[in-house]
Amino acid sequence: MSCLTNPVLCQASEYRLRGPIAQPPSSGWRIIELPWQAKHLQDAWASSQMEPIDSSKAAWGYLMSFLRANSIQVPFAQIVEESIRQWCEPDPSRCMQYTREKLPWARKRWELANQLLLSPADPHAALVLIVADLTERINGPEGCVLCAEHWAQLLETSPIPENPTLDEARHWLVDRHNETRENKVPASFNEIARKFWT
Repeated sequence: MSCLTNPVLCQASEYRLRGPIAQPPSSGWRIIELPWQAKHLQDAWASSQMEPIDSSKAAWGYLMSFLRANSIQVPFAQIVEESIRQWCEPDPSRCMQYTREKLPWARKRWELANQLLLSPADPHAALVLIVADLTERINGPEGCVLCAEHWAQLLETSPIPENPTLDEARHWLVDRHNETRENKVPASFNEIARKFWT
C-alpha cells in the first residue's frame, strides 16, 4: 500500500511501543482479531498472514488491504485503536509510558522547535524537520503511547501547511503545541513570539 493509494496511512505515525527490554514481542505487530465488521472473515484472516510484521504502519496497511479486498470499510482510527488494544492487553508492560508531565525531553525539544523558526530560509522545511524530530521522540523509548496517538491524530487533522509564510508556520506550531497540552492554559502566541522570535 503506497502513499498514493492511502495518504492517511502514510501520514500516520508508526508506533514504537516498547516492552521490558525495548523490543517488540516475537509476534511482532500481528493483528489477530478482526474488527467486528469483518468477524465472519476471521478464519481467512488467520490463514492469510505468513510472517509477523515488525511495524505498526505495515500491519495497519496490510489489514486495510485485506478489508478492502473483501469490500469491507472500517475507519482507520478504529484499526489503530484495536491494534493497540491487542498489543497492550496480553502484556501491559509493552505499553508503559511516561505521562505528559514527565516526558524528560519535551521542554528542550519545544525550545529547539521555536529556535528553528527564528529565521529559516524555508518555513515549510523547518516545520517538516520539527515534526519529524517530535514524532521520533514521541514514538521512541522515552515516548508516550497515548501522546503518540494524539500526535498522529493532530497531524492527520492539521497537516503541515504546504507553503506557509514564517508567521503562518509559527502560528501552526503554537496551535499544535496548545492542542497537545490538554487541560492546561494555552500558550499565548504573543508570549511565545516575545520569548523566541523578537
